[in-house]
Amino acid sequence: MKLNIVPTPANGSQKLIEIDDERRVRVFYEKRMGQEVPGDSVGDEFKGYVFKITGGNDKQGFPMKQGVLLPTRVKLLLSKGTSCYRPRRTGERKRKSVRGCIVGSDLAVLSLVVVKQGENDIAGLTDTTHPKRLGPKRATKIRKFFGLTKDDDVRLTRNQRLLWFASTSSAVRFSPRVRARRHTPRLPRSRDWSPPASANEYTQLLAKRVAEEKSKRTE
Repeated sequence: MKLNIVPTPANGSQKLIEIDDERRVRVFYEKRMGQEVPGDSVGDEFKGYVFKITGGNDKQGFPMKQGVLLPTRVKLLLSKGTSCYRPRRTGERKRKSVRGCIVGSDLAVLSLVVVKQGENDIAGLTDTTHPKRLGPKRATKIRKFFGLTKDDDVRLTRNQRLLWFASTSSAVRFSPRVRARRHTPRLPRSRDWSPPASANEYTQLLAKRVAEEKSKRTE
């Protein structure tokens, strides 16, 4: 079984650990989604840790669904607003196979969240911190994230998506694809008309056109 572990509070890291010995993961058997399980029996590196079960997939890829109190797979009629299903049309319902919320031995991946951290850090999980690419959108969350008050204007904060490239470690650039999509609609307009080089040339051209119109009217 593989354990997909995410730390809390979230620091942007995630680690997938494969455990071949079934005796080490028996502590999760017959447990339900949402329950907390101590990680002492999983291994010495998880001593003092407490995990919370958040989901998982069986060996055929069917996800666990909260509220289905079975350790096996069942077929349910799902509609909009339920987990494990995304409708393609308005009012569409579909009967799909999902797995119950009780952990069994036929699971391939079990998703866990660290509720309590132990004495030792897990390499690549709790000892590293990845910066957030996206900032909060809601005004209350922006104030909490930047430490602002209600009198401060949240629109003045720099809250935008940052794309990092391996070639430039210190510079932040926009994606070339985004630049191309912004530039493409401007190409037909730039081919048909190009602005004058200076304001004087534009004034002379405008006076010339006005004079031509007056001469046509007099004729």
